[in-house]
Amino acid sequence: MGDLMDSITALQTAFQQVDHLAKGPGAAKLIALKPLLEKSSSELKKEFDKILEILQPSERQNKKRKMVSERLKWPFQKAVVLQIIQVLEQHKSELTFAMNSDQT
Repeated sequence: MGDLMDSITALQTAFQQVDHLAKGPGAAKLIALKPLLEKSSSELKKEFDKILEILQPSERQNKKRKMVSERLKWPFQKAVVLQIIQVLEQHKSELTFAMNSDQT
């Protein structure tokens, strides 16, 4: 869980930096960043929707999970967490690269 939270936090920081740049005086010069930001935002929304779907089970699933121990069980398998982290890290790297490209 720590690695997943670290990746989400790092990506959030990258998006905050991008948002700061996009609202700054040099926003018109962000040639590489704007299309990537739109693409990343769309893809990340899909990724976070998948995570929420796993974390927020349906009503039918809730009825089946009456035991406390089952509710406290970590809902992700290791391979899924690693895949999510890889996607988040890729987006963070792309945003960082685009920010650096636009700053030169």
